[in-house]
Amino acid sequence: MRKAAMNLSTAASLFLIVLFCEEVQSKWNVNCNPKKICALKGSTVTMSCKYSHPYWEDRIYIKVEKTFWFTKTERDPLDFKTQEEYVDRVENSCISKNCTLTIRDVKESDSATYKFRFITNKYGGSYTGEPGVQLSVTDSNPNLTVKKKSNNYFECSSSCVLPDDSSYVWYKNGQNFHTGNYFYKGWVSNTDSISCALKRHEDFPSPSFCIGGYSCNAVTYSDVRICALKGSSVSFYFNYNSYSDSYPTTSFWFSPGRSTVWIDSSQSEDLTPDSRYVDRVRVTNTRQMSTLTINNLKEDDSAEYRFIFKTYSFSWGSDLHGTTLTVTDVMVEVTRILANQDPQRAELKCHSRCTPANYYYRWFRNGQEIPHNKSTYTVLINTTDRFSCALSSFKEHRAPEVYAPVLTSVSTDFTDDIFEGTQVVLKCSSDANPPANYTWYKKTKSSALPLHGKGSEFDLSAIQTSDSGEYFCVANNQLGENRSEYLNIDVKYAPKRADVSLSHAEIVEGDSVSLTCSSDGNPAPSYSWYKDNQVMLQGQGDMYQFTSVKSEDSGTYCCEVGNIYGRINSSAIFINVEYSPRLPSVSMNPPGYVAAGSSVTLTCSSVANPAATYTWYKEHSTSPAADGQTFTIVDIRGEHGGNYYCQARNSRGHHNSTIHLIVVSSSASSAIAGSITFLLLIGLFLSAFIILSYRKKKAVRQIHQTREGAGDNETKRLGNLGRHQGSSSTAGLGNSVAQDDVCYASVIFSKNQEEPLYSNFVPAEPKTSQNEEKEENVEYSAIMIKNTPCKKSYDASEESSVLYSTVCKVNK
Repeated sequence: MRKAAMNLSTAASLFLIVLFCEEVQSKWNVNCNPKKICALKGSTVTMSCKYSHPYWEDRIYIKVEKTFWFTKTERDPLDFKTQEEYVDRVENSCISKNCTLTIRDVKESDSATYKFRFITNKYGGSYTGEPGVQLSVTDSNPNLTVKKKSNNYFECSSSCVLPDDSSYVWYKNGQNFHTGNYFYKGWVSNTDSISCALKRHEDFPSPSFCIGGYSCNAVTYSDVRICALKGSSVSFYFNYNSYSDSYPTTSFWFSPGRSTVWIDSSQSEDLTPDSRYVDRVRVTNTRQMSTLTINNLKEDDSAEYRFIFKTYSFSWGSDLHGTTLTVTDVMVEVTRILANQDPQRAELKCHSRCTPANYYYRWFRNGQEIPHNKSTYTVLINTTDRFSCALSSFKEHRAPEVYAPVLTSVSTDFTDDIFEGTQVVLKCSSDANPPANYTWYKKTKSSALPLHGKGSEFDLSAIQTSDSGEYFCVANNQLGENRSEYLNIDVKYAPKRADVSLSHAEIVEGDSVSLTCSSDGNPAPSYSWYKDNQVMLQGQGDMYQFTSVKSEDSGTYCCEVGNIYGRINSSAIFINVEYSPRLPSVSMNPPGYVAAGSSVTLTCSSVANPAATYTWYKEHSTSPAADGQTFTIVDIRGEHGGNYYCQARNSRGHHNSTIHLIVVSSSASSAIAGSITFLLLIGLFLSAFIILSYRKKKAVRQIHQTREGAGDNETKRLGNLGRHQGSSSTAGLGNSVAQDDVCYASVIFSKNQEEPLYSNFVPAEPKTSQNEEKEENVEYSAIMIKNTPCKKSYDASEESSVLYSTVCKVNK
């Protein structure tokens, strides 16, 4: 028992020693498997590597501190999963030195060589696996094959990694008969052939698989895809065999892409009668092969072509994909710019997707052939040069020329006026190959301001007045640039502000004063001026000028501005015209003579701006007698009599007015009062006498008018009166006829009793012998009673308020 235990202990020790020795002797190594992976776009790819290292080296215990994957070969490579394009798509893990990398939803850009690296605690202790894992991501051919797993059970497999959710289409004898998983389970005949394709990749089906071996109804196309140059010829064919091995009774080539012009879109039609292929297509059929040849290829010949046939006992379906033809032109590509050279150079490459690597080329510069036959050509960059190339065997089919942008222009489809708030799109166009990139600018006073727009269109949404200006664009490609002309954008808008200002603050009568109205608006607005919100002043534009301002010009002014898009009023501004006092008006209360011992008040008033102050002076006195508008003197004495003057003064000047004060004694004052009373009585007596005389003369005139008759006009009566006066003068004063013909009068009385009476009046002279002859002369008087109207226009009703009268004086 003890011996057995000893043997076990010895064996364990030996195992540990061997293990330790093995670990010490481990080498630095990374081994990845497989070395190449093909994956279809959208699939999930997993790659793995196993690493090893010694546990002890240079007396240092080796410990792994970091592991990561990388794609870019650099001096200090970085973990590629930190790159933005891999975020949320990458996972990696390590278990017992086995490290895996998983990439989900792979893209064609993920195609690269992935390498694994581990870093230890030892200085320089890092190791990278070589050559890594090469990942190829394709979006086309999944490389499918059909495999028979057992009777009636078939599997569609691929040499590439496919997406986990892939769906498959199954074909039998060229006819779609099942869609589902990667396997098919069901009965098929030994004479049938089946094939499969990945859904959405039906143009890459698997080869047909004969169920019964070699003898079945099967079709094989020579090429799944063919690329050919424009102008060249292409031939493709397919082999077929049938179980009966009988010659086809009907066969032809057709293109599903042309189904829109078929008479019946559900029935395939022979393409040879198609007008687009006439004289360019030839079909050659043998017992088990058909060849389609298309000459002078055009780019619109790019399509899929299938073959269909029938025998007496069998029909090959039209669903299975055939050969896809791509026709491409030769093109010149600018591969790089040698910007560090002076002058700058560009490297051009002549190629197409179908050009063999060892082909010879022809180069052309501005239409002239250049002695150069390589696929690449280095040229000096010159914005006026154009370059083209061709294959030596097809020199008549030249590639489109490459050149710097020319004929660059900027435009807008907005034909009406551009009003504020509308959306305006500027468009830049240019003739360039390669296609140009565009940069937008707005012109400023000193330079050009780059704008944010980079495409061929620049959107000015909800355009503002600040967007008005001149715009241009610059088109550029690898061979140069070209600038457009300016496009002026003029944004229309209604006035937004109106401000009134004065030429100066303090305004004195007689000054030259200007009112200015400041506003905006596009088009430029018109101006109207208002005073006190009532009187409109027109025809002055944005400035209203007072060449010599007057006091009556004081008031509140504003302006109205507007254009076709709207109007706006300014705030009001007040004009205060200052002027010196006008001639003062002086008065005395009580008026007239002032009795000694009484009191009198002198009053002075004047119009002025600013308001006047008043000072009273007595003539020949330099000291003011009083300040203020009124001056009261109490207990009048004789020495108070004399001239007093009032001085009205403000900051703009002064003006004086004089009044005379007469002081009388108390007795003299009573005498004067009596005299005044007597004069008043005399005046009343004379007034009564004049009224009685007027009434008597009026009665005499009415009697005379009755004698003459109502039909005589006033001119005739005056003439008769003149003749009558002449005869009276000859006959003497005693003639009774002369005493009867007193006067002629035409009187019209105003209906308005309040209207004033205007007359020409000559008083009668005393009766003497020297003036008897004069007494017989007639005095004519025109009397008019009339109101002056407020309005200036003529009013016919004025005639009713006028009294025309002829009055003659008569001796009694």
